[in-house]
Amino acid sequence: MKHSLPPLDRLKVFEAAARLMSFSAAADELCLSRGAVSYQIRKLEEYIQCALFKRGTRQVYLSDAGQTLLKSTQAQFAQLSKTLAELNSNQCSRPVSLATTTYVAARWLSSRIARFNQRYPDITIQIQHSLNSAGFSLKDVDIEIRWCPCEDRPRPERLLELPMPLYPVASPALLAKAGLSTQKKLPRTALASPAFARIPLLYEDRAEDLWQAWFARSDLDLNNPKRIISDANVRVQAAIDGQGLILADELMRNELDTGLLVAPFRAQLHGFGYALLSSPARLVNENAVAVREWLLKNE
Repeated sequence: MKHSLPPLDRLKVFEAAARLMSFSAAADELCLSRGAVSYQIRKLEEYIQCALFKRGTRQVYLSDAGQTLLKSTQAQFAQLSKTLAELNSNQCSRPVSLATTTYVAARWLSSRIARFNQRYPDITIQIQHSLNSAGFSLKDVDIEIRWCPCEDRPRPERLLELPMPLYPVASPALLAKAGLSTQKKLPRTALASPAFARIPLLYEDRAEDLWQAWFARSDLDLNNPKRIISDANVRVQAAIDGQGLILADELMRNELDTGLLVAPFRAQLHGFGYALLSSPARLVNENAVAVREWLLKNE
């Protein structure tokens, strides 16, 4: 609805001058010149077509119209201040929504949130795992952490990239069963051996075939059997159980350090990793800013 109000700055100047009964005091409070205060009052009087002040030699007094306007202005300013304070309070108490996979949440995010909670105990973070669903939109969450190509170029929504090379890993028992060494890195020629070609490759159900990309870097054709396991955590456990090879990143470091999985080849696939995203179109509150800055520090 279109309103017929004068500029609010003029009402603000009037309220200060009327409350303090002094143009000079109002100028000091509002960090304006006395002339600027006089100008704003004069323009307001022209707008309402009546005098708001009675000017004396060294003093100003409110006219009847000025007294009426002062009461109304102060009441409306008080209500506006109350509304803004309530909105700010609601924003400060709103949980921060963060979307990512259970794999990233457990292996990278959880420890960081634990440290964040120690620093900011009053900020609640809600983890959502729906980012792979058909209806997911970045506009519906404050922050998203997603596996994607690392483009190394600025984009409005991309706050941070964490590049992570990919390399094949498998259980030591599976490699031993296939007659492949687990004690040293295998040469590329081992990829062409019949024993390796019989090992299943465990896949994520995605449009881009990362296994095909890894084989292409090794100048070989992909002939291994395939098994699709969409959930990354289940795929890791399947590899530990000897069901096949998976492409690992550094978030599987614990399994590699403990020997549950081994990386038999030197060849790595680069150009992928995790990105920290935030929609430029979404209104970001102070809590979300605090979480974003914490994650950007990568603490």
